[in-house]
Amino acid sequence: MTQFLNLFTRGRQDRSGCSPILLIGGSIVAFLAATGILWTNEGRVDFGRIGAQSVPIETTAIDPAREGAFVAASGLLTGGSPVGDGTLLHPGDWLEVERLVEMYAWEQKSAGSDESSGYTYQTAWSDDPTDSSTFDVPDGHTNPPLGISPGSFRPENGQLGSYRVDLRGLDLPDGEPLVLNKEQMIAESDRALSGEYIFVGNGTPAEPEVGDLRIRFQAVPSGKTATLFGQIEGDQIVPYFHKERDRLYRAFFSGRADALAAMSEEYRFALWGMRAAGLLLYWTSLMLVFSPFTRLLGGVPLLGRLGKGLIAVVTFVVAALLALMVASIAYIFHNPLVMLLLLVLAGMLFAVGRVLWARKESKTVGA
Repeated sequence: MTQFLNLFTRGRQDRSGCSPILLIGGSIVAFLAATGILWTNEGRVDFGRIGAQSVPIETTAIDPAREGAFVAASGLLTGGSPVGDGTLLHPGDWLEVERLVEMYAWEQKSAGSDESSGYTYQTAWSDDPTDSSTFDVPDGHTNPPLGISPGSFRPENGQLGSYRVDLRGLDLPDGEPLVLNKEQMIAESDRALSGEYIFVGNGTPAEPEVGDLRIRFQAVPSGKTATLFGQIEGDQIVPYFHKERDRLYRAFFSGRADALAAMSEEYRFALWGMRAAGLLLYWTSLMLVFSPFTRLLGGVPLLGRLGKGLIAVVTFVVAALLALMVASIAYIFHNPLVMLLLLVLAGMLFAVGRVLWARKESKTVGA
């Protein structure tokens, strides 16, 4: 029996280009991933709508009357102490410094349309160098470990006007690229400055060697006017939890209205992006199931193209209907009021139907 199964699997693999077991496994994984994405995505929170419930305040003085209030506080956001990375960059007046590291490393590329064509190897700057032990030909293509790791550095505490804030837990705006100068660098002989990069290695910025590093920094400046969403607790602003679940503790270098618009825009982008991802994963799942047929049709010149196109269209429509159904059920599940409204409506329709049926039966008996 085992020999027969192996023979069947090998024959199907020769015709379809992949083992049926792998195709089915991949289809199941894609299907489950799509379902999980769509289900959790419909429970996504629009922090723009939550933030709209905040009370706008100024932070020039501490107001005891605001104790426990959910606020959108405006004022100068400053760090409690200068911050650097401790290795390359002297401390400066920033709220956060992020160290970004790239290594000049070997990359493995397929030489053709599939793996059977072999691989080629080339060098390039990479912020995530591949472990060379996974290469098809690791000899002569060795990537050393990163000598300096990426990292993010912040002061522990900060101030928004008169209020203390926890900078370690605060969601800050994106940093800006730092254009470095010699005075900002912790001087060492094996490090060179090239624009916004610090170069570390045996080669040069123009002619690097494998294992050489180039490092740049992004920093969030201190001392800018910010709007911070959180909850007042004494002389500090702490995270706010909506319904004791959804955490909002975030700063924007803009006014309250622009901050709310930005959060709502992020919500819509993520919501529809995940819906599209779920749809594509369902489509991928169905296409994997039908891939043996599409490969067989590929041998027929005209009819094959039409057949493959028809399969792609039909599976896309089925995937779209499936994604719509799962997303709708998930939306109802994550919104109890909508669920209650639908149950009440269903109950009313059922009651009306029973009354109409009873009247019809009574008329039939009377006749």
